[in-house]
Amino acid sequence: MGHFPPHHYDLKPAGRCLVRSAQPADSERILIAAREVFATTQHVLTQPDEFNLTLNDERTFVESMLAAPDSVFLVALDATAPDGEVVGISSLKRSLPKRKMRHTLDLGMSVISPWRGRGVGTALMASCVQWARARPEIEIVTLAVYQDNAAGLALYRRFGFVPYGHLPRGLKHDDGSTWDQVLMYLDVRGPEGDRAQER
Repeated sequence: MGHFPPHHYDLKPAGRCLVRSAQPADSERILIAAREVFATTQHVLTQPDEFNLTLNDERTFVESMLAAPDSVFLVALDATAPDGEVVGISSLKRSLPKRKMRHTLDLGMSVISPWRGRGVGTALMASCVQWARARPEIEIVTLAVYQDNAAGLALYRRFGFVPYGHLPRGLKHDDGSTWDQVLMYLDVRGPEGDRAQER
């Protein structure tokens, strides 16, 4: 099952977040967070007008991730607020349902704008790596990041991700501008994965 038990993390300059598996009851708050992310950063694939999931769609997705044995969908919640605002989301899932790729997962992650730079991304990354390392069948985690996303690249490198490819003009915005992508991977069975687990 795609389950991750609750973990608390201290944030900068103060506060805490709670990272756990997303639950169907979180669906509305996840939609709110996702819309905020898509509207406030260019470093994601989805454009705001492309995101049209309904509440039922999101609930169905969360339920499917909970039922999947080889995927996990995490939320980071403001642990100091009674309503537990969703401040970040991350997922590990297969890019293709092929047996030859059953040992690899793709990572996606985002944090809402008021909480960026406070350690939410670190908390989500630590949780994703921990979850992947607990499953012997998972060996490699991959991701793609904008080359100009310095904060994202620094975070991924800190957790042991290394570049394995560079796609010039891999992303094209509506204004015609193009952006390079860096492709990265983490061997969760190797020494870098061991060190990432300790962070």
